[in-house]
Amino acid sequence: MLIVCKLYAIVSEMCFVLFCLIEPTFKPKTKVHKISHPFHNSLEINCENIEQDIVWNGGEGKFKAEITYNGKPITAGPQNKCLFTFSDLYYLATYDVKVFESHLMSLSIYNHNAVVGFLVFLIVVTSVALLFVLFKIYLLKRKRSVSQTAEDEEIPLTPEPLRRVEPIYADGLVEAYKTKIADESRLFMDEFQSIPRIFSNYTIKEAKKQENQSKNRYVDILPCKYHSSIPTVSCGYQEPKKYIAAQGPKDETVCDFWQMVWEQKSSIIVMVTRCEEGNKIKCAQYWPSVDRETEIFDDFVVKIRSEQHCPDYIIRHLILNNREKASEREVTHIQFISWPDHGVPGDPSLLLKLRRRVNSFKNFFSGPIVIHCSAGVGRTGTYIGIDAMIESLEAEGRVDIYGYVAKLRRQRCLMVQVEAQYILIHTALIEHTMFGETEVSLSEFHSVLNTLRQKDGSDPSLLEMEFQKLPKFKKWRTINTGSSEDNKKKNRCSDVIPYDYNRVLFRLDLEGNQTSDPEDEEDYSSDEEEESNEYINASFISGYWCQKSLIAAQGPLPNTTGEFLLMLYQQQTKTLVMLTDCQEDGNKTFGDMEIEVKKTESFPTYVRRRLEIKSTKKTDVLEVDQYQFLKWRGQELPENAQELIEMIRVIRENGNYDNSRMNRNIPMVVHCNNGSSRTGIFCALWNLLDSAYTEKLVDVFQVVKNLRKERQGIVETTVSSFISCTGIFVANSQQYSVWVKMIDYSFMPKIFGILSP
Repeated sequence: MLIVCKLYAIVSEMCFVLFCLIEPTFKPKTKVHKISHPFHNSLEINCENIEQDIVWNGGEGKFKAEITYNGKPITAGPQNKCLFTFSDLYYLATYDVKVFESHLMSLSIYNHNAVVGFLVFLIVVTSVALLFVLFKIYLLKRKRSVSQTAEDEEIPLTPEPLRRVEPIYADGLVEAYKTKIADESRLFMDEFQSIPRIFSNYTIKEAKKQENQSKNRYVDILPCKYHSSIPTVSCGYQEPKKYIAAQGPKDETVCDFWQMVWEQKSSIIVMVTRCEEGNKIKCAQYWPSVDRETEIFDDFVVKIRSEQHCPDYIIRHLILNNREKASEREVTHIQFISWPDHGVPGDPSLLLKLRRRVNSFKNFFSGPIVIHCSAGVGRTGTYIGIDAMIESLEAEGRVDIYGYVAKLRRQRCLMVQVEAQYILIHTALIEHTMFGETEVSLSEFHSVLNTLRQKDGSDPSLLEMEFQKLPKFKKWRTINTGSSEDNKKKNRCSDVIPYDYNRVLFRLDLEGNQTSDPEDEEDYSSDEEEESNEYINASFISGYWCQKSLIAAQGPLPNTTGEFLLMLYQQQTKTLVMLTDCQEDGNKTFGDMEIEVKKTESFPTYVRRRLEIKSTKKTDVLEVDQYQFLKWRGQELPENAQELIEMIRVIRENGNYDNSRMNRNIPMVVHCNNGSSRTGIFCALWNLLDSAYTEKLVDVFQVVKNLRKERQGIVETTVSSFISCTGIFVANSQQYSVWVKMIDYSFMPKIFGILSP
């Protein structure tokens, strides 16, 4: 007798079953008893001599039948009964018939040693697999337990090692910055790159769920599970939940965004991006436009009550209505629009100004401030870092920027995303420490100025001390073109030469013009452009609304008058302000340029002329309104500041500068003898009045500081020039509103007289 075995594994239950079948030593003899034709083209096969008492060892036997025609077999069975029927056969064909017995299972020869060895192998493998599964279950339960505990605690310390960077005291900020910025910012780079980009304390499983993937703007910037209920709660310096850092809402997440704002009781939203930058969508517009007034987002109705446009930001006052709860709240939306597509703002004071605006709307009952850019990490982290570190400076007199950025990244990955943003936090803190807050509201300007002017014995006044803080910006930019041997004769003063980066370019061939583009980067000209353009002593000056809205120029010399007219022609200038004396001389031709006075209007303090400028090489004629101020004869300051303000008012009204963006983008040319002294005071007043009109705020210090960065010699020689800007303005601050509210000029002469040297 032979014993054969077959192994079956039931994998789902992780157990094994062995079946052994015993093959009999003899087989029953089967013979065909009868073959019949039950119907056409069919055969029925029946067996005989089946011994009924034969026992089939190892299981029940089966019968098979096989008929063959032309070598092609047709089989039936296996089955219990030896009765087979074949149909659909060929007519008059001969078939070979076979009937035989078989077992249902396939058999193999039994080997005792092999079976034992195989069983041992299976037991070992099963044990190892079971231990592995149990270990994984243990780890999973442990991880869940740790995560559950962490949700009720502050962010724990990360296991990743951090560099030891000592906090910086306020009086050491400048030196620390100089040390780290040297050698192509090597120390800044090493310090920044040592902070882990992503800390591994928390899982991002929630953000990766299928139903949440469409809500993520970037696949590599996801909120961790610790903050799964809201994008990220970030700690301020003293407040544990001062900010909510979020990505810019997508169309699919606008409803979720407003629900978060409602649930967190946030009353301020800071948006540090445009909706579209560089032809890329950065953020969905989740508020209504002024034209539409109202937008509905599921259970929330958002209404816009007002919208105020400023050069660097837009303030919107919104009403958020929850239809389900039948209640509403006020939300202030502040959008910063001066962050360039690439890099960081060149002037850190813009972010300090933004911070002041944001904080002016915060109150005790406000929830966390919602801050977002596009991804919610780079610009968002930079703003949070600046705000928190200023609080640290004011409370402790020192800052730990490195440690705070690491703390932010424990709460949201990649906060303060690039090195330039890390450096910007440092420069903003230096700006704040060195100069403080010099901005004053229009309503408080009079009282603040009186305080600044007070003197204690021989000590300088606060206003004089503020002037001493103004950076001189000596040699901060190159002046190679203006100081070259070929161009020295084109300069009236050797100490007032335009910087290369913002000098006015023009071409003698008149091919196209060099009309300014307000969206240009800070560096207005490239080396290639400088080599292909002629030189004139004139500089682009940033206005309140946009860059390059003013041109500060020296008075033309006999050998530069034609180039001066050509500059006006190519810049398409509409307004020319002249702050020196000069006699009218009818029509004149200077090289290819011709100028003609078409109309003259004389007033007690200024003359208005309509000039017509044309080129012998072109048919286009340029009409320019020239305003010549007559009451500034030989003095550092005008005889009567009120008269200068009056001329400015006329220029603004006639040129429609307050209401036309197009006119703001066409540069107005202002010139005096050297293009800096009187011209600087005029440009400062022009920008201050714009600020007062738009924001009801003024910052004389920052206006003068920015002018100094753009041209040498502006408000530089004595403190009286600086004071005069302040004095002229304070004397006219209320009356600038006359242009809207009809307030008179009453006390301006008295104030200006006191402040004059």
